[in-house]
Amino acid sequence: MNKTTILSTALVSFLLFGCATTKDVMLAKATPTHPVKIVAQALQEGNSSDMNTNLQSALSKEGLTIKAPLPADARKSTEVDAIVSYSDVWRWDLVMYLKSVSIRLFDAQSGDLLVAGNWSDSALHGFRDSKEVVQNLVSEMFDKLRNATPKETN
Repeated sequence: MNKTTILSTALVSFLLFGCATTKDVMLAKATPTHPVKIVAQALQEGNSSDMNTNLQSALSKEGLTIKAPLPADARKSTEVDAIVSYSDVWRWDLVMYLKSVSIRLFDAQSGDLLVAGNWSDSALHGFRDSKEVVQNLVSEMFDKLRNATPKETN
C-alpha cells in the first residue's frame, strides 16, 4: 500500500470513530410492577431551566402527566408513579455544547431505579441539539420500560 492509501484510511477511520456519540439505556428492574403514567422531576443542584424544559417536553411527548417538582433527594411519592432526575455536563468550544446527559427514572412506590439512560458525545464533538438528545434518550428509555411492564387488564 502506498502512503496516500494508508493516510486516507487512517483519516476516515479517525473521523468515523472520533465523531461518534454513545447512548446506553438500561433497565434496572427486570419486571416493573405497574405502568408509569404520572411523573415528577426531582430537581438537582445545577439543573438549568432549559434542560428542565427539554426533559418535561420529552416526557409529555411520551404521553405522561407531569406533576410539580420534588426535592433533589426524593425517591418516593404517593402522588406519582415515577420520579425522574438527570445530570448533565456542558463544555465550551466557541459556544457551550452538551457533552453528556444521564437520566434516571425511579419507582415512586419503592424508590428503586427502573431505567437509566446515558448519552455522551465524543472528543471530536458535534454541536447537538440538547432538546433532540433528551427526546431521543427519553423515548428509548420508555420504549424499553413499556416493553418490560406487564399490561393492565380491565
